[in-house]
Amino acid sequence: MFKNRYMTNLVLISGILLCMFLAFNSSFSRLIDIWQSSNTYGHGILILPIVLWLIHRKKHLLADIEAKPSVFALLLVGLTSLFWFVSVLSYINVIEQFALFSLFVVLTWAFFGWKIVLSLKFPLAFLYLSIPVGDFLVPYLQFITADISVFMIQILGIPVFRDGMYIQIPNGNFLVAEACSGIRFLISTITIGVLYSYLNFSKLYKQVLFVLLCCVVAIIGNGLRAFLMILIGHLSNMQAAVGFDHFVYGGVFFVIILSILFVIGHYMSDPLTDIEEITEKNNQPALQQFPSLVFIIITLLLLLIGPVLKFKYESYINVMASQQITQQSTPASLSSTTITKFNHNWLPDFPDSDSIYTSAPTTNGIDIFVAKYNYETDSKEIISYRNRLFDTDFWSIKGISSSELSTRDDKIIPYSAYTIVNMQGEERKLRVVYKVNGILSANKIQFKLLQLMNKIMMTDFGGEVIVLSSANKLTADKDLDTFMSQDFFQIKQYINLVK
Repeated sequence: MFKNRYMTNLVLISGILLCMFLAFNSSFSRLIDIWQSSNTYGHGILILPIVLWLIHRKKHLLADIEAKPSVFALLLVGLTSLFWFVSVLSYINVIEQFALFSLFVVLTWAFFGWKIVLSLKFPLAFLYLSIPVGDFLVPYLQFITADISVFMIQILGIPVFRDGMYIQIPNGNFLVAEACSGIRFLISTITIGVLYSYLNFSKLYKQVLFVLLCCVVAIIGNGLRAFLMILIGHLSNMQAAVGFDHFVYGGVFFVIILSILFVIGHYMSDPLTDIEEITEKNNQPALQQFPSLVFIIITLLLLLIGPVLKFKYESYINVMASQQITQQSTPASLSSTTITKFNHNWLPDFPDSDSIYTSAPTTNGIDIFVAKYNYETDSKEIISYRNRLFDTDFWSIKGISSSELSTRDDKIIPYSAYTIVNMQGEERKLRVVYKVNGILSANKIQFKLLQLMNKIMMTDFGGEVIVLSSANKLTADKDLDTFMSQDFFQIKQYINLVK
């Protein structure tokens, strides 16, 4: 009896997964590409097998829980599919992937009922840890890593000078690059910590405490790792802890950190009998009701709402793009213009933009860069990891802030301010403003939502990013304030088309 129920559930789940992979192929393909190409999010490819293993562990318990299809959850399937389509329009990958994995939850609810979902709350929640999210933390983690490194170096009495992410000691120079931020180790440690706490702790406060401990240890540990690399470089006269040695020593250090966490977890863990008691306390035969063929067909139709709307939208975009290519004509005098590299390659890079405009420095030394997008696709977005505000091979971030100012006409201009610095100690001030359908924004999430509203209303399918920069270390802020308050809305008279 149990075996028949289990096999029936297994076949049903396999069919659901197959339909999902086919209907939402674009999202899954992009997600898998990120898992395969990114060292930071490579752990995501292991999450689904782990979830299936966690569910398999509870097969006897699940067989004894009442299961029946839910009409209410059936409606949630349609709403979640619609939400997925809206998130696709916004091109916010995190929200799109959140909607994608939420479909697993509501489909489980629809076919088996809320009691099964409640019993599988951890495996289903664990799925969300495969979503690639955390890049926004990289600059802040770089600052923390640099702060810890410099603090430890000062304690040892080694002369040190820090400029942004550059750290200089008598024996050499070091850069706390994005790869040194520790985001990789932080995300992996959190994922391992969450799974470990679920398998070894029965008390909620212990589970939360251990995950928080993993976060703190990962961040502080990465700072100590960077400090040790600098110390080894100092003691070896820059003969060790550079190049390949840098990654080897770093890897060994992280293994040690994880080992320490596991030792702490071992002494915090609950007795096995306590955990078994919790997972086996319900052991009574229960009703198992399976969905009818009509129910399954309706579910699949609701599931397809998002993919069908996406297909219609992309068809419209393709028609609009072909019309634009046919109508567009670039003046010959501009087509041969090359992009000038502003001051050692600070120039932003938006490789997929439809057009790029730059200017020679204005009278008060302001450089202007504008990248315009007539429409967005999966591989062409204004907010994307492929886009760079400056060449990271030459520059690093020294400071980030956001603010706004008023023009002479009392118009408000929000902006993000960046201070970047290179190894020669040269600084540049950058101000970034995003624009869609005439509306300005400095916040990336807010800008994405503005884009979404305009796409739904069919008023603007793209947008633009405006970057202003000044290399005058003493008067940069004043010069940028003056230009923005007086000439920001007349910026077209300064720029020339280069793409």
